[in-house]
Amino acid sequence: MIVVLCGEALPLKAGLIQHLVQKSFYLRSGQEFDGLEPDKNYVVDGPASVPGLQPWRDRGSLIVWVAPNSQPAAKGERVIANETPESDAWEVLNQWILAAMREQERPGWDEYFMKIAQVASMRSNCIKRKVGAVIVRDRRVVSTGYNGTPRGTRNCNEGGCPRCNSLASSGTRLDECLCSHAEENAIVQAAYHGTSVKDGILYTTFAPCLMCSKMIINSGIIEVVFNVDYPLNDTSFQLFAQAGIRIRQHRLS
Repeated sequence: MIVVLCGEALPLKAGLIQHLVQKSFYLRSGQEFDGLEPDKNYVVDGPASVPGLQPWRDRGSLIVWVAPNSQPAAKGERVIANETPESDAWEVLNQWILAAMREQERPGWDEYFMKIAQVASMRSNCIKRKVGAVIVRDRRVVSTGYNGTPRGTRNCNEGGCPRCNSLASSGTRLDECLCSHAEENAIVQAAYHGTSVKDGILYTTFAPCLMCSKMIINSGIIEVVFNVDYPLNDTSFQLFAQAGIRIRQHRLS
């Protein structure tokens, strides 16, 4: 989370900033908007007046003014009187921070696993499209995969796949493509290590093709969740329906 302490450079404000730094909050100036990591907590030495505060409001920050009691505050913003003893001010600030932290939303399971699949796609060496997939059992990742040329062969981005390296039009010359798909690789990787994917859920950043759909069915996976639809997958979806496999879309936020 982000805590922005606003007001004049008074000893109380400096003391509260130091308290938070000691509690593992990372210190930022009021103009350091970029490069904030979502897994870290930040305390910002905010401005003395409202101008320049909007970027922090847009980030959902906890805005706290250290100012006279008469200081007006926008809706949702807090004020600590600058005459407040530091120990009392810290206690009040601590309660506000804990309350804000308890209201923070965690990603749901679909968002969580789809983002893992998205990270897996970044490992792809395919120059045409980067796709990632994860297989989950009991809310635990048992296998991951991304598209690219087979193990031990030249990578696609090094010229390994003639179709991709000729930038062939979508849906054409598929018989020349040497890249394995992300879903295929996730299933094969599990088999390679002797891990069962039966009754698992497959998350993929791109809806599976017909070949991968057949592998998904035969591997015992019971549900497929995809991010982006594949324009040629009507047959795949019909096959899933016949096999009793659930298929649904979850678009990443």
